[in-house]
Amino acid sequence: MQHILSSTFNASAVDNGTLSEEEADELLAAIDSTGTKMRSSHSVDEHGNPGAEAKVTGFTSPQGVELWAVTYEDSAATETAVHDDRQDAESSYESQVRALAKCGDSPWWDESDVSGVSLAAIEYTEEIRDEGGQWHTAKEDEADRLSGGEMATVGDAAAVLLERASQDQDLRNWLAALDAAIGIGPDDAQVTGRRVTVRGTAATGPVAHVMAAVFEPVHPTEEEIAAYCEQLSQVRDEYEQESESDLC
Repeated sequence: MQHILSSTFNASAVDNGTLSEEEADELLAAIDSTGTKMRSSHSVDEHGNPGAEAKVTGFTSPQGVELWAVTYEDSAATETAVHDDRQDAESSYESQVRALAKCGDSPWWDESDVSGVSLAAIEYTEEIRDEGGQWHTAKEDEADRLSGGEMATVGDAAAVLLERASQDQDLRNWLAALDAAIGIGPDDAQVTGRRVTVRGTAATGPVAHVMAAVFEPVHPTEEEIAAYCEQLSQVRDEYEQESESDLC
């Protein structure tokens, strides 16, 4: 059985007449005086200050009964519910943490003991594959923060980071190929693959997820190379004309 002792967004046991205000206050006081935190998830803001916290606390009622409280608190809202069954309390806590992790307007969990919930602050490694098929580390042990809406699982985080890394890669390969063809860039500048490995933390221990994308090498024709040279020449002429006008 669950009793909501206090809440900023749900009716409490006092509101619906299940408990008297005195009984609710006694239970809240007992949580503070005898409670032991058993599980928790929390977030911090960009400055490292406490953000939101969800937790399970075991405590003893004034009547000597062992109970469990599930509490959520952030800068705008708070709720404390009491359960007479530990399994029910932990199930409620896990459901709450998972739901908030998937909601873009909710806190980002920086630490959590709920299995499968990715953390807001995650570490990842980004690699690129050259035209010869060799992988090279582009970013190692980098940290990033993603919104709750982007990160329901470690796999989701890998997908988001890979999408960011791969953005406009086909265009970048095209420009790299043209630069190499006219001698102003390295011959092996094209990227034929990108790979992201995300490391998160779950109740079962560290979790890693790898996701990769493949890109076909670009081979511009002689006509395309000639057109690119002409374009660069026009840009250079326009720049020189602007520089001359600035001197006059």
